[in-house]
Amino acid sequence: MALIIDKRREVPGPGVHVLIVGVSDYLQLPNHDDPPDEQTWSLNKLTSGALSAFKIYDLIRQVELVRPLKTVRLLLSPSTIEIDAEPDLGAVAAERANRQNFAKDAQDWRDDANDHKDNMTLFYFAGHGIQRGSEDSVLLLDDFLTRGPPALSNCVEVGNIKSGMAPSPDCPNIALTQFYFVDACRMRPETLKKFVNPQVPDVFNEELNVVDHRQAPIFYSTVDGAISVGRAGRPSHFAEALTLALQRGVDERQEVNGRFQWPITFSSIKLVLETYYKKHNLGNSMYIGGASGRPVIRCLHEAPDIDICVRLVPGSEIDPCGVRLIDENDAAFPPQNPINRTQFEITLKAGFYKVQVDSAHVTQNRYRSASRRVDQGMEWPWTHQLSSYLRPAN
Repeated sequence: MALIIDKRREVPGPGVHVLIVGVSDYLQLPNHDDPPDEQTWSLNKLTSGALSAFKIYDLIRQVELVRPLKTVRLLLSPSTIEIDAEPDLGAVAAERANRQNFAKDAQDWRDDANDHKDNMTLFYFAGHGIQRGSEDSVLLLDDFLTRGPPALSNCVEVGNIKSGMAPSPDCPNIALTQFYFVDACRMRPETLKKFVNPQVPDVFNEELNVVDHRQAPIFYSTVDGAISVGRAGRPSHFAEALTLALQRGVDERQEVNGRFQWPITFSSIKLVLETYYKKHNLGNSMYIGGASGRPVIRCLHEAPDIDICVRLVPGSEIDPCGVRLIDENDAAFPPQNPINRTQFEITLKAGFYKVQVDSAHVTQNRYRSASRRVDQGMEWPWTHQLSSYLRPAN
């Protein structure tokens, strides 16, 4: 069954409704290591789409979201490589990610989201995708290219999904906070050019909207016209970056009823994804569409751990030296025995810090940087240029 989690009876009031789809085992495509074939649009089976979706599902069911989790629908078509790498993937009771199952589950997902405007929805897709035109992403389900129907019959349009989730006369109480994550290529295949106006059947009938106050960003794993990066038997880079964002990607802390909390917002997720792509030299930037406001997906009750790298330049001219990070309460990390390196990695709680360098080669024997916010989205490494602070050579 696709409805893996159902807490509608036990959770009163608004909640979170999730639809997750992962496709690797495309029934009509050649194996992942076979030569590409124009007859199958130069596409092959995948080895990370279903595993990426499963990892996001596993994360969503464990973390505390801004609303209680009420439903999760999960469609997976995994490869044997993924099942060997993650046995739980083969054991989960998900239905295959074909067009018929998707259409049914999307309708049910929308129905559940339509019982309260304060609901939140989350959509995640990992698999093959193509682009017919600007802002026109098409997602390929596992029965893509099944013999008989038109070429794109077993696909879905991202635009139709989002438009169909808008407030309308039939959906007056639909969730006004919606997150969409699309981990798929956005290339325009050569084979597509031989078709005259190829159509994708609608999943939703798109009605004329009433006033649309949704906060509904769409996070794409790559920009228009580019490929997305998968990894054989491992979650994709986008899935890994999104996991980091949902675990640690906090925005500025807020005080609520005398206590601090750390929200994870649209903008902080964006920052973490961009930083991850830069850190791992992925080349293709992710892309965000349909953004408005700063919707919150989670609130942490304590500052998360953040891994950072500190670099001192020029390192050779300030050695030996001691390095500490000073927090907003003037406490030092590490508290004893400063790190005697000019580049190092350290794990801290998110917050505001200064870098302090103790060295006889630095004027007044000490350098202390300006304070800055340390979070999951900061640049790597955090570089400090000390040339102007060096003592004159004797």
